[in-house]
Formats: sequence, C-alpha cells, structure tokens
Amino acid sequence: MERKELDSVLREYSAVEQENLKTRYPERLNWEGYQKYRKLDTKTYLFESRQFMKPGEKIEIWRQDRFNTVYPHKHDYIELCYVWSGSCGQTIEGKQVVTRQGDVCIFDTQAVHSIEAAQENDIIINILMRPEFFDAAFLSRMNRQGIVSEFLVDAVTKSRKKKHYLYFPAHKNGRVHEIMENILLEFFNADLGMEEALESYVIILFTELLRTMRDDSREKDSVSREVQILELLAYIEENYENCTLTEMGKAFGMHGNYLTALLKEKTGRSFVEHVQEQKLKKAKALLENSDIPVSELIPACGYNNMNFFYKKFKESTGVTPAQYRKQHRP
Repeated sequence: MERKELDSVLREYSAVEQENLKTRYPERLNWEGYQKYRKLDTKTYLFESRQFMKPGEKIEIWRQDRFNTVYPHKHDYIELCYVWSGSCGQTIEGKQVVTRQGDVCIFDTQAVHSIEAAQENDIIINILMRPEFFDAAFLSRMNRQGIVSEFLVDAVTKSRKKKHYLYFPAHKNGRVHEIMENILLEFFNADLGMEEALESYVIILFTELLRTMRDDSREKDSVSREVQILELLAYIEENYENCTLTEMGKAFGMHGNYLTALLKEKTGRSFVEHVQEQKLKKAKALLENSDIPVSELIPACGYNNMNFFYKKFKESTGVTPAQYRKQHRP
C-alpha cells in the first residue's frame, strides 16, 4: 500500500459500519454486539486482549467503527488512541474530553472511558499494547535516551498511575502524523519483520509525544519549575563533559547550592550525580558500539582520573569496562 492510498482505506466502511447505516435501531444492534464482553458492573464492560490480539502479539492496530457509541469500558491492555481526522468526544473517568485531529490519548488498564458515536469524517486509530511491552522493554529503552527523556518518562509514568490516562495535544506537531502514517503503512503492508518494525515505530512515536509534552509545557508557563528542570537537565546533557556547578549556576542566574538542591528535589539526584550518569552512559555506549581503547575512552567521556572512572563504572554496572564490553558485544 502506498501513502496516498492510506486515507481512502481508513475511510472504507467496515461490516459493522454498514450494518449501523442500514438498521433503524443502531443502539439495539450496538447493545447486542456488547454481549460478547464481560461486565465488570452494571455500566462498565471489560475489553480483553484475547478478543483483539493474537497469542504472543505485543501490538495490534484497530480503526474504530463509526456511527455507534462505545459504552463505558476498561481493557486489560494499554490503548493509544490517535485522531486521524475529525474529532473524538469521550468521557474519561467522569470527565468530558474532546480530542481533535492529531491529538493522542493513552489509557492504562484502570481507565474507564466511553466514546461518542463517531461521524463520517471522524477516523480514530487505536494502537493496543500489552502492559508488559509498555512497562518493561519500552520504558527501559526510553530511559536510555538521556536524562531529559528519563525525567519526562518518569513524570508520565507517575501521572499515568495517578489518573490512568494521558492526553497529548499533538495536533501542532506534524511529525506525530508522519510517524502514525508509517505505523499504519507497516501494519497494512504486513511485510517481513513487521512486529519488530512496529515496536520501533512506537518508541519513536512516544519520543515525539514526550517532545510535544515538553514544548506544550514551555508554551503554558515559561517560568514553571518543571520547565526550569527540563532546561537544567538539557544543559547537563549537552555540557556534561566539562561543565561545573559554578558555570551552570551563572548560566541560569542561580546559586550553585540552590541549583543542586532544586535538582535533588525534583529528580532525586544532585548535579554531580546527573553529570556522572551522563558520563557513564557515554562510556557504556562507546564500549557497546566501538573498539576505542579504554585509555582513550576515559578522557572522551570527561574523566581525567582513571582510578576514579573504574571505581564509578564498577559501582554502576558491577563489572569492569572490559567485562562490560565482552558482555555487550557479539
């Protein structure tokens, strides 16, 4: 399938939609369709992964049927809901939310939500993910990208645990739509390595959503402490090889003691700990992906004391640099 065909395919009527358009009693038809789902209480249904996903499958994609209401429900999988076109009216945990074209909502297994009947132009794409994918390999891969991503992922994870869903106003970010196009083309073409490719695209998608979250926070409040923390972490990420607390304090107009206390309060780690983390991440990446001698790697990562580097590396990994390279190289 080519990119230009994708929109037309997404707008084709499914069998359920054709029935909804023909019947005089769509709500009755809809109610009958729900008898296959387990009821959690008088108003809430449970959508189970076995009804939508094959055994062992980590990711599945569904285009939501239009012209019928989706009753209050939970699922035993993580759901990412993307508005391809039009809008989507939902009631999420008792709150009315309207998402527009390009926006994303992510629901965990505890989120109760219902969805208003979508109309002709309302194309909603649902990416279903088993919880073990989202909470294990996914988050660990995201955390390896740097301390800014790690902070944002941590914030997202805590937020998801608190209110069971996340909303990303991604309609201003054209890159999100491009990634969704690639995900859908990969899915519909079902070529060799599709599952691995989909998992990688979801990582890229979530990275872009984190950037959207960061940029949206900046627009809302340029002096908020959360945004300030992101700026501090970004500075460390870019200058960790030779930056000092004094220099960073001058760059942000803060006293060094206040700056490191702020980092400790908001991230659980001090300035020195963040700098060490970045240096060690670079060292691990070089050991995994290059043949550079350890003697040259040490100054390349911002260290000027070999014994100190070996001590910190052993504390972090439990092994020496040579042992680490042996473990992580084919």
